[in-house]
Amino acid sequence: MTRTGWGALVVGVLVGLVGWTFAWEEARIIGLALVVLLGVAVLMALGGSRVDLDLQLHPVRVSPGGVADGSLLVSNPRSRRVAPADLEVPVGSRVEAFRMPSLGPGVRIDFPFPVRTTRRGVVLVGPVTTVLGDPFGLARRTLNASRTVELFVHPRTVNLPSLDAGLIRDLEGRPTQDPSLSDLDFHTLRGYLPGDDRRHIHWQSSARMSAASGTTSLMMKGYTDTRRSHLGVVLDARLDGYGDDDTFEIGVTAAASVAVRALRDEMDVTVVAGGHAVDRVGVARTLDGFARVEPDGTDLPALATRLVGLAPGTSITVVVTGAATSLAEAQRAATHLGPHVRVVVLRVAPGERSTTSTVAGLTFLTMGSLDDLTRLVRVVGGR
Repeated sequence: MTRTGWGALVVGVLVGLVGWTFAWEEARIIGLALVVLLGVAVLMALGGSRVDLDLQLHPVRVSPGGVADGSLLVSNPRSRRVAPADLEVPVGSRVEAFRMPSLGPGVRIDFPFPVRTTRRGVVLVGPVTTVLGDPFGLARRTLNASRTVELFVHPRTVNLPSLDAGLIRDLEGRPTQDPSLSDLDFHTLRGYLPGDDRRHIHWQSSARMSAASGTTSLMMKGYTDTRRSHLGVVLDARLDGYGDDDTFEIGVTAAASVAVRALRDEMDVTVVAGGHAVDRVGVARTLDGFARVEPDGTDLPALATRLVGLAPGTSITVVVTGAATSLAEAQRAATHLGPHVRVVVLRVAPGERSTTSTVAGLTFLTMGSLDDLTRLVRVVGGR
């Protein structure tokens, strides 16, 4: 029973008591009529109207301001006619309502509706419910909940130049200073030690050494470890560091633009953005992750630790944060990432002059305007 129904019941009982107490015929009729009407409404709400509901969206990924076409397909799989009912489709914070007529066996009907977007995020569409009740709104029953469909509103991205040229120049990876028994980056020669793999003997140097010394001397190839081209993107989601929502959205756009450019350069990409993370997936699913990002209180060292847990082989990490982030916190985050990871800190500071600098081994990029991101990324790429 709805609030209107409960109100009708109370009024009907009170008016009926007054009518019978004071022998007031009109009051008796009004009270009895309200109670009977409420009983009929309850019976109408208890009636069956089970139908199949299929909720669809096309496309499921749009940009802010885009429109998706929603469709609610209703079909009657039963062998008898179903009664009319109201259909309600939650679309974000609003509700689309439709009136379903009486459907015969096997009949299908489609209800189209638009889903308009204004800002980045995830719009939940559904679940659809069938509402049974009376025309006066005295009683109501909902059933037939359908699935929920997510509409991803991707952040806008900036078309950036390629990151791979200058960032990691060799196909095998970026060499480090860690010695290795077997790798692709040839570094030096050393003498043979018991237990060395003979596949790594440098025969020409061994022959020269043997001829010069008059003894049998074997020279082994020495290698250094290499790292694959793997980019980590860390997005600081603390709203206080940005100052307002608009600046935070600029940070999301900058981080998403760098990640998408790296994916198009066929690099491995791992993103940790506030409370969400995506690891080595395609462009669409990476942007899905950015669409889910909401303000979060996690600090940079914790985000860096999570990145290392997901992708310990990261070779370069771009940290996107607000202008209020301190140098000490950025250094702590870099410590968690490890000594062999190149760290680039992109500070979103609208109104400031866009600059580049190197402090304590970290590359700092101050972005005063989103239009300057392309020029700043060229610095990241070593151009």
